[in-house]
Amino acid sequence: MGSSCQDVAQTVTEIVARRPVLEPVLRAFEPLLEAREAVSAELAEVLRDAAVHLPEFRPERASNGVPLLVDMSMTGMAAGIRRAAEAILPLLVSQQAVAPYKTALEEFFSQPVKEGEVDSREELAEVLLTGSTEAFAGVADKCGVPPEVLDFVAGFVLSPVLRALAGQANPEHGESPWDAAGVWRQGYCPVCGTFPSMAWLDRPSLDEKNAYLSGGGGKKHLHCSLCGTNWKFRRGACPSCGKEGDGTMEILHESSGARGERLDWCTQCNSYCPTVDLREREGIPDMDVMALGMMHLDMVASRKKLRPLKPSFWNMF
Repeated sequence: MGSSCQDVAQTVTEIVARRPVLEPVLRAFEPLLEAREAVSAELAEVLRDAAVHLPEFRPERASNGVPLLVDMSMTGMAAGIRRAAEAILPLLVSQQAVAPYKTALEEFFSQPVKEGEVDSREELAEVLLTGSTEAFAGVADKCGVPPEVLDFVAGFVLSPVLRALAGQANPEHGESPWDAAGVWRQGYCPVCGTFPSMAWLDRPSLDEKNAYLSGGGGKKHLHCSLCGTNWKFRRGACPSCGKEGDGTMEILHESSGARGERLDWCTQCNSYCPTVDLREREGIPDMDVMALGMMHLDMVASRKKLRPLKPSFWNMF
């Protein structure tokens, strides 16, 4: 998205200035989001040194809707997951819903890494990516934590590892391979397979090779909150059910002062995704903070019986 993106603190400050009522929630999660960002950068170097690589992008698999991590073994990830837990778990266990399971979670994530044995942290990463509810419940049982609590915690703890992996596919300049190839047409993430927590419409851009050529902006991108990946998607299509065409996607926004904030919702399956039109804003917000900062629209969606593409603690009312 470019070097002009706001960081977590800048986006929080901007949202709080406009919506003071959201300050308690945003301030509570600001340290957590900042820690995730910092440990992701640290783990990127750890993975490079350990020669752990994201699978090569293959257009033929992408055209069939297969995410890069769908069949990648998580063997060798335990040390990275443990490091992420050291940074993030102390912040998570301060949350009221997580606090009763502090000891069980600390024991689960801080256990020594044993060579040649199945590591339960790597097993957790694999079942989270496959989406198997039954297998996830089995890991939660071994951990001694309710599945819904472990799901919340695992999303934050595993995210820096997955973001470090996903970042290997992002070039310094130009498009990511799934956008450049133009073969990824799914509403779920091309890296980890998770549905997006946010969408954004890009700004007008100048062609760096020809100053007289420019794009008008408005292309739609989806954002994955788990691995941090962004990818292009068709504006008239629903990421959930795939239907598209006139009348499929509707927009829900405030009558005034929205600054590009809205919900794009599907008339066919009643799913929705928070969206921000960057053409109506000065800065480019941190998309993970932005998803939290649009909680007021999530409440409106709940009253309309719409369901979020990516269920999260703040949009399940």
